[in-house]
Amino acid sequence: MRLFIACNLSQAQKHELETIQHKMTNYLPGVRWVKPQGLHLTLSFLGDTDEKSIVPLHKVLEKVAVTANPFQLMLGGCGVFPSFSKARVLWIGIREGEEALQRIKKELDYCLEGLGFVTEKRYYKPHLTLGRMRYPLEEELIRRSLDEFGAFSSSTTEISKLVLYESRLTAHGAYYYPLVEAELKKIFE
Repeated sequence: MRLFIACNLSQAQKHELETIQHKMTNYLPGVRWVKPQGLHLTLSFLGDTDEKSIVPLHKVLEKVAVTANPFQLMLGGCGVFPSFSKARVLWIGIREGEEALQRIKKELDYCLEGLGFVTEKRYYKPHLTLGRMRYPLEEELIRRSLDEFGAFSSSTTEISKLVLYESRLTAHGAYYYPLVEAELKKIFE
């Protein structure tokens, strides 16, 4: 099973991002846009994982969830990875909620390492993948698009749970299936 842990967006945020995708299509030809139902905020990609790990992973989610308060998430700004000249991924950043995501990610990585998972060692910069370039685009096209849409801000939603997903790759793209979730429960600092 190909697994990852993520936070969900509100339907309003997904609609706002879909609107941005449609507008950006005029600027950025050849981008494969992430479908609205596939938009989520990944905290940890676990990769190919044995089905027997689901119960221990659920326990990890619950353990992390009791250490975190629900928090407000607002998306905004945009950029590309790895660089303007070699852009392959178009992303939307976080305007509100980044500190909470950083704390949850740190606790999550600690617990996942306890289960034997290898976690990313590079700095975690929360973002949402909006689209992937099928082929390299002119740097000027990318810069103009980011100038045009860089001021974007989404509505705000409350993040109140962590979700373990299975990702299934098909000829029509990836589909994500929630397996287990844990409610954020901490009620004080």
